[in-house]
Amino acid sequence: MPRSIAATRTLCALAALVCAAGCSPAAPPAAPATEAPVAAAVDQFRDEYAAGSIVIQLTDTGAAPLTVVGAELADPRFADGTAWAGSAELAAGQTLSLPAALAAPRCGAGASDAAPSLRVRLADGTERTVAAADPHGVLARLHGDQCFAQEAARAVRLRLEDALGAGTTARTAILTLVADPPAGPSGVPPRTVLTSVEGTPLLGEDPERPWPRALVLAPRARIALVVRPARCDPHAVAEDKVGTLIPVGLEVGEAAGVVKVAASPALRAALYRFVARACGWPAG
Repeated sequence: MPRSIAATRTLCALAALVCAAGCSPAAPPAAPATEAPVAAAVDQFRDEYAAGSIVIQLTDTGAAPLTVVGAELADPRFADGTAWAGSAELAAGQTLSLPAALAAPRCGAGASDAAPSLRVRLADGTERTVAAADPHGVLARLHGDQCFAQEAARAVRLRLEDALGAGTTARTAILTLVADPPAGPSGVPPRTVLTSVEGTPLLGEDPERPWPRALVLAPRARIALVVRPARCDPHAVAEDKVGTLIPVGLEVGEAAGVVKVAASPALRAALYRFVARACGWPAG
């Protein structure tokens, strides 16, 4: 065979090998690691309202069950520590509501409104961070409430006296709201005005003796609040969670908001006895 023909054949064979190696389709990229199919949200039910805590809601959006051993909220508006720990089985398609005490708020100009997320730990040792929906704006509301409560506490401390006074009729009683000075040295407190008192599922205003409004709170002021039952449905009253948590509107300097003043256990028991008596329920 002529040398030129052999050389030509050799070059063609080499070219074919190079083409086969260089022109073949690229290998597909590696599939990303599978994330745990978990959706997350935060909310607040009646049981959490009085304490200012929340529920962490986790939904298994996959086809297999999961075992959750921890969940922690990450939100720049609050300090770290809003968490649930335990062990909960989450079936496919199921949603669990896990209670969590809310950590202290971060107040002031540096507080961010960034979207919250949840760090979810599973029994197999994996951890996932997922965006947390807040469909009812619970975190924004609680952040505002708690920051205003801190501001108000520097001017006045509101409390309810333990004793429940007798009203002018069998269907009324008297709550006494006391405005104590702030604890510790605080300089001259800002002007504080009681703008409103709101009713609860348990207690309402007596139209004959309306609750005060636009009242400047002097140091150690004592305000008589004439109350009557808001309703006499025994089932609703029996299921009440917030009826003895009194919302009080305040203006503290340039800030305005609502603080919730809780009855002591003794006063709470007296209020339930009063409602039962005023509604004419049989003694039990």
